[in-house]
Amino acid sequence: MPRQKFEDVAGGDTLLVDVVDEDNGYRQCTFRFTFEQHQESFNNIPNIKCYDDDIILNSYPKTGTHWLWEMLQMVIKQTAEVSNANKLREMIEALPTEVVDNLSSPRVLNTHLKIRYLPKDIIKKRLKMVLLLRNPKDVAVSFYHHLKGIKFYEYDGKFENFLRLFQSGGVDYGSYPEYLREWQTFIKENPDFPVHVVYYEDLIADCLGEMRKVCEFLGKEVSADLLRQIVESCQIDKMRQVKDEKMTDAMRQAQKAALNADFNMFRKGGIGNWKNRLTVAQNEYFDKWWDEETKDLDMFSFKFV
Repeated sequence: MPRQKFEDVAGGDTLLVDVVDEDNGYRQCTFRFTFEQHQESFNNIPNIKCYDDDIILNSYPKTGTHWLWEMLQMVIKQTAEVSNANKLREMIEALPTEVVDNLSSPRVLNTHLKIRYLPKDIIKKRLKMVLLLRNPKDVAVSFYHHLKGIKFYEYDGKFENFLRLFQSGGVDYGSYPEYLREWQTFIKENPDFPVHVVYYEDLIADCLGEMRKVCEFLGKEVSADLLRQIVESCQIDKMRQVKDEKMTDAMRQAQKAALNADFNMFRKGGIGNWKNRLTVAQNEYFDKWWDEETKDLDMFSFKFV
């Protein structure tokens, strides 16, 4: 199935994505691939080689992955220095599989993929997985800005139309409730598998405390002083500034080619922005939709702060 444009609503604006699984219409960002390259790479993901010390960071899009990936990188490298890289350097589906295979260890492999598409080695080797979640209203608002800000999508739709697309699961990576449902099933069917759930809102409220829990889960010994420095270095405004200062000319050119001028991957980093975006009617409709779609989910609890 070729690269396609999908309408957010009938007669609305279009979103450019690749349908990488024709059986269920699973969509992904085109990244930098041709469609043929993307399909080949996606089909090879189950065969990616994983190392015993890999950490797997799983998340639905726009749940704070860049932020937590940076902190996990600092933890495994025992440093509080912000790097000039971002999660795309170790993002499973955004790279050719042969590149992922040859990334040097230790690695924090990250992905928005559903569990069914993950490398088989993750399950076979029982690698530790961190699952990052965020309340769906803030996810929806952030996702909208994401699609508008990244040139690959060629999207310029209205927020009210995007909400319909989001609720229908028409965005890349599909439905958020379905993503959560697969995780709930996996965790309940594999209660001894090492999965640690982190909520974005809890990281905002008590980043130091939550990172202590993450380090304990990963079995990483990090001094209290270093962990405080890591949390301090990764405050969103400070991290954004340092990363900008460390960008090479080549990185700036790549960013210019991928992002619209007014967009930054580290946009706001706060919580509760949905209150400034959703109208009363939209919020009521969202609540009804979410309650219906997640009525069979009892493992996850979100804070709509």
